[in-house]
Amino acid sequence: MQRGPRVLLAKIGLDGHDRGVKVVARALRDAGFEVIYTGLWQTPDAVARAAIEEDVDVVGVSLLSAAHMTLVPLLIDAMARAGDGDRPIVVGGIIPREDESALREQGVAAVLGPEAPLDTVVEAMTAAAAGRARLDQAARDREFGRHHPRGLAETLTLADRNGVVTSLPKVQTPAQRFGVTGAPGVGKSTLIGQVIDALRRRDQRVGVLLVDPSSPVTGGALLGDRVRMRERDDRDVFIRSVASAGSVDALSGAVVPMLDVMDGFGFDVLLIETVGAGQADTAIRDVAGVVVLVLQPGAGDELQLAKAGITEVADVFVVNKADQPGADRLVAAVREMCAGDKPVVKTVASRGDGVDALVDRLLSDPEGVSECSQG
Repeated sequence: MQRGPRVLLAKIGLDGHDRGVKVVARALRDAGFEVIYTGLWQTPDAVARAAIEEDVDVVGVSLLSAAHMTLVPLLIDAMARAGDGDRPIVVGGIIPREDESALREQGVAAVLGPEAPLDTVVEAMTAAAAGRARLDQAARDREFGRHHPRGLAETLTLADRNGVVTSLPKVQTPAQRFGVTGAPGVGKSTLIGQVIDALRRRDQRVGVLLVDPSSPVTGGALLGDRVRMRERDDRDVFIRSVASAGSVDALSGAVVPMLDVMDGFGFDVLLIETVGAGQADTAIRDVAGVVVLVLQPGAGDELQLAKAGITEVADVFVVNKADQPGADRLVAAVREMCAGDKPVVKTVASRGDGVDALVDRLLSDPEGVSECSQG
């Protein structure tokens, strides 16, 4: 199935309403777009950073706070300072008609009011994405250099779309690769966000791949894991969302070449989050040196833990939401049924509880250096 354009949707400013932008996200997904939603209360600098890391074809900004003539120019400036001034921006929200021309004069590709039908939104995004001119690899390397975030982001796009990238730098010390898997809703993304902070406190450079499912009908995808992670002005953290693109193993077929690309950029740790996984989704063990299986209380009886599959390939068990009833009972069941002498860590990812203990355990394990790195 042909891959669609990538679009970043962001709410900038103090507007606390996101129902409309979520409706737009769903419509774009159904139109075949890969949609990255970054959540409420985004700063212009955070949106500019996310646009580069995600290498989107168009940035869609939604605001209802009457601050468009202040915030949109700040976003345009932030993107230009980041070496990303050629990426199209579409603005939507309550915008007086007399301000539309002023925004277009500043470089906005399209302005959409609240009365715009969803078909019009899709058409505007499609036209803006089609108008983006991409640099070839030689021009990109001249313009940004291999270690510029945009250089990394666009190289990852080549790996994602083509499945292979040539002329990668030789890696002397590959990054440790930690895979995070588990059923939908157990808190994988929130946990990863806390793990990133804990790794940075230990001066680790961190690269992250977040895999979400693609639609089997349209090929589109809503890539929403980034919304659970605090945006940070930190060049030593790089986050990329990935569509599964038809893969049925809770990963994407492009994960291996994308990890090989990231190895060449000097990260100490690579984190890979799978799609919400089922019992038979064990492919993560082939790309990660250590597999972290995240569980939560109340998700099934002890017999589920004894079944073959994902529990067999886990190296570390995390019982998240450990403040809920039944957490201690789940820990005991995991130890009895499937963990053996493997570590079992309790966390409350929403508060950061237990995360330092988990990270200390991961960094102490030499098997975290993946045997699946390039070469």
